[in-house]
Amino acid sequence: MVARLNALFKLGFKEEAYRLAHVTMLQCIGKAAVQGVEGIVRIEWPMVEQSLVVRIAQVEGMAYLIPLEPGESWLVNNRIDLQSWNNIYD
Repeated sequence: MVARLNALFKLGFKEEAYRLAHVTMLQCIGKAAVQGVEGIVRIEWPMVEQSLVVRIAQVEGMAYLIPLEPGESWLVNNRIDLQSWNNIYD
């Protein structure tokens, strides 16, 4: 699952503290598998926005979103860094 990170925050209650993240879920275009000549998953904004609050520990990693149509759809690059991508495809 790919999501956009909106905010990180800490919520305290009595002697406990929760480290949380507010995220907006994105949806895959077509199948949730590699597609196209790039071999990378494509995503877009969902038809109905789904925002969630999750524990920061649930965030597994980061990915570069490479715009296909600016502001609408992206390739999810979680394999190589952005500079390497640009060197190969520019």
